[in-house]
Amino acid sequence: MRLGFRRFGVAGMGVFLLMLSAACGGISSSAPDYGPYPVGPGDDDFDRQPNIVRGVFAESLRLGDHIIFATDIDPDLTAVRDNGVTTTDRGLGDTTISTEQRVTAVRYGVVGGFSAAAANRPDTGDGQPRKYLSVSLTAFHDEQAAAAAAAAMERVDLEANTDNLPVALAAFPAAMSHWRPGVPSLGSVMAWKTLVIHVYAELPDPDLGRLADTVTTVYRKQLTELDSFDASAVPDTATVPLDPDRLLARLVRTGEPLADQENFAAFGVRAYSSLSATPATEFMLYTGHGVTALAVSYNKFLYRLRDAAAATEYGRYLADSRDESEYTSMSAIRGVPAAACSQATRPDLKSLQARRYRCVVVRDSYVAVVYSAVDTDVRQLAAAQYSAMANPR
Repeated sequence: MRLGFRRFGVAGMGVFLLMLSAACGGISSSAPDYGPYPVGPGDDDFDRQPNIVRGVFAESLRLGDHIIFATDIDPDLTAVRDNGVTTTDRGLGDTTISTEQRVTAVRYGVVGGFSAAAANRPDTGDGQPRKYLSVSLTAFHDEQAAAAAAAAMERVDLEANTDNLPVALAAFPAAMSHWRPGVPSLGSVMAWKTLVIHVYAELPDPDLGRLADTVTTVYRKQLTELDSFDASAVPDTATVPLDPDRLLARLVRTGEPLADQENFAAFGVRAYSSLSATPATEFMLYTGHGVTALAVSYNKFLYRLRDAAAATEYGRYLADSRDESEYTSMSAIRGVPAAACSQATRPDLKSLQARRYRCVVVRDSYVAVVYSAVDTDVRQLAAAQYSAMANPR
């Protein structure tokens, strides 16, 4: 999911500055070529009618914007596993918790879920001492359902093996935890308002004290991240909007507006960062540049910055950067001075998306990046994208 860039030199910055200054003269003011793309502000028609699929997905992403990163707990936990949305309208697919717990949770009315997991090494089976941590947030319709679900989830997992023993966490008496003596892992669940927090920790040695300390630290940091979370009851999940800040509505529509974390979604910075291989690094990169939210729509990305000045700087940074494809600058787009385009000199063969050509487009406090496999098409798409970045309908 990461939109990764590296620098490709001063020439790209020069082209970008030239394009931004062209509105004052120097580049043809003739009408842009929009090709087959719609012109003008975009639309948020995908949010106007109740939709349970969209609502569960949107609530899940809202949880993701409050998930902790594993490296916040232990800097050794750098091998990311299975981060992202865990819930659909058909049930809970969170692989970081047991099948029995997933089945049990659904009985109490799950309305969203997001998890993050990481280990100290890739899962190669090489026998090295392993550390592992998973944290999942699961939302329910109300506090009563969350409390009942947490108790039932702990009970079914505790009773799955007769050797399991309950473990108390002094700092969090509401948490329900258990371990199997001699096994270096500890599982725990705790209800918090309308959510259930599930934690599973592994260490190289079966040290109950260290395991309990690890899980206690997770709860402390996770509750801090949840301080700003609106945990109000969700009476009708189908009414939760995918795009409350109308970011997707500022992107040219080129595919079906079906909620999907890879192809069509609006994110908070933390949720989006958690999907990358280096969540904490990505989060610091985005926030350091002033990115406050972002959206993905197939071959297009939109970033909302804290203000127009930050957007100009971020656009310059992206235009003067490259990803694995090694981009070099292209000539200006007719009638669209606020766009900087480039061509891949070495297309990334691992990419599933069209990455041969890209354009960075700046308008007000927004920056968009669009991709295409065709020169003419990327220019038309960039022109339409600039138009769409006006206030949406």
